[in-house]
Amino acid sequence: MAGGLPTAEIAASLFISPHTVRDHLKAVFGKAGVSSRGELVARLFSVTFVK
Repeated sequence: MAGGLPTAEIAASLFISPHTVRDHLKAVFGKAGVSSRGELVARLFSVTFVK
């Protein structure tokens, strides 16, 4: 998903249905507190690591 693949390609590569991919993405969005792929990627890559 972070690589920009569309739902259909993700589903095909994992041998699952596009509906299942969408369901999983919705669950991840909810846990991350975002509402889109763009927001999720931004949140993932804007994490500041504390040493």
